[in-house]
Amino acid sequence: MSSAPTIEVSSRGQAKRPHKWRRRILWFLGILLFLEIALRLFGYGSYVIYRPDERLLWVPIPGNSKVTEINHEAENINSQGFRYKETLTLQHPGIYRIFTFGDSVTMGWAVPDDATYSAQLEKMLNAQGCPGTKFQVISAGVNAYPNSLVAERLTKVLDDGYQPDAVVFAYSANTGFEGIPDLQGAARKTFLRRVEYKSIARRSALYNFVIEGVLRQLVYYRMRELLMLGTWNTAKSSADLPAEHFIADLDRSKAAAEAHHSQLILLLLGSKGEPYPAHPYQAAMLEYGKTRNLPLVNIIDLMKSQNQDAVFEDHVHPSPKGHAMIAEQLLATVHSLPSYAAACSAGPSNSATSAAAGASR
Repeated sequence: MSSAPTIEVSSRGQAKRPHKWRRRILWFLGILLFLEIALRLFGYGSYVIYRPDERLLWVPIPGNSKVTEINHEAENINSQGFRYKETLTLQHPGIYRIFTFGDSVTMGWAVPDDATYSAQLEKMLNAQGCPGTKFQVISAGVNAYPNSLVAERLTKVLDDGYQPDAVVFAYSANTGFEGIPDLQGAARKTFLRRVEYKSIARRSALYNFVIEGVLRQLVYYRMRELLMLGTWNTAKSSADLPAEHFIADLDRSKAAAEAHHSQLILLLLGSKGEPYPAHPYQAAMLEYGKTRNLPLVNIIDLMKSQNQDAVFEDHVHPSPKGHAMIAEQLLATVHSLPSYAAACSAGPSNSATSAAAGASR
């Protein structure tokens, strides 16, 4: 009988344990919910989301009031999936249109909508422009695109009938991903599912703050490799494809531009502190432009003489000042194009004249 009180106390203790754990779980969930709501007030829930795409693998979902991952600057994607303020028409009389294609540099990592090199080039062209002619420069860059997908999106935009007078192919440093577009069958479906998983994660402000913010260097880039390549190794462990693969992408882009009477411009980009083209693909682009007589803007030569901290946000992404320098170099190249001269002389009826000038190139 003396043991009965002991059993009763033990029984009450066992009954309290599940109750304590429930309270702790509810407190934990409550804290997570509070952090999610609070972080959204600071923009962490407003990053651009990417959806799976059978042809392009991942493309930005249209949305207003988005912000860049770094600096939380305005980043808006129009209804057609471009970082551009207007919805584009296919026919554009009186408008000289340029599309820029590339990776996060072209998309405008860490800079606001009006500070990308595309937006700044548009402002420069319109400020110095031709009477009766409006200039549009549309950023079709996509974060993390390798050169192979840059070429694929360039080809698709031309096939879709947007009729640009000129297209810019900007070099991408994401060379470890060049083979991804070659995935077929089950491997391609698996990759597209991973893109969907990533899009779900990026809807969480808490995920964006912790993984893509605080732990970016330690976790995010490795997680990106896991989603894209199915491995925790970094892209450095994925050997670059031969330069011939990159040259084939340039050939494909050149052929598409010529078929649609659009001038192809090559834009050679580099990283912070890079004194010369260090990657075989960069050297291949220089040689390609020279041997094919294509206009090429070499930003590596331009940037190496600058204060690197002033023209770069990080190891590879330009600051607004860096974007302005790229735009200035592209401006001089555009001014030298026959289609530009034709547009300026033709005025409002420039579309037919520009197409004829393109056909003669």
